[in-house]
Amino acid sequence: MRPHDNSESSIRVVVVNESGFICEGLSRVIERFKGIDAVASLQHPQDLGDVAQQLRADVALIDAQFPSQAGFEAARRLGESGAKTTRVVILSVNPSLAEVERVLQSGAHGFLLREAGVCELETALHAAVRGEKFLCPTILQRLPEGLTIDAMTRGDSLPAGAAQARYSIEDILSKALKLGILQQK
Repeated sequence: MRPHDNSESSIRVVVVNESGFICEGLSRVIERFKGIDAVASLQHPQDLGDVAQQLRADVALIDAQFPSQAGFEAARRLGESGAKTTRVVILSVNPSLAEVERVLQSGAHGFLLREAGVCELETALHAAVRGEKFLCPTILQRLPEGLTIDAMTRGDSLPAGAAQARYSIEDILSKALKLGILQQK
């Protein structure tokens, strides 16, 4: 574990990635966000529950590409542990709906592709702290009509051909509003 400086009034994030280089890079990006602090970097997800509880982390940003699904297992265990107030955002290279289902079923509040921008990362961290679900726009494009985040969390079956579905930007925005991912002002 590599502890970082922190502030009591900010969102406290633990970064979990097997690459120390990526942990450090993500921590530096997070530190640039106003009101968000990277309080620790971990290279082993097994340590997450204890560290999150000890540091009173608000969010754990976990890489999905750990061997043997260890990142998903860490997210699930975190939700069952005493650190229930620590929300999880998963970072992945896999844009499949099956991966989104696995993320949501693990108890995570957010799913970002590694191609996501810095603004999406910041939005996902804020949404997680509020207890809201966040899916990056690339994933929203792939959601079939009628499929909700709640249904995916429960493990309901995907409609046939769902992974190939493509929608217009209007469809995506409408779906995001309906799912509560975006809010109209």
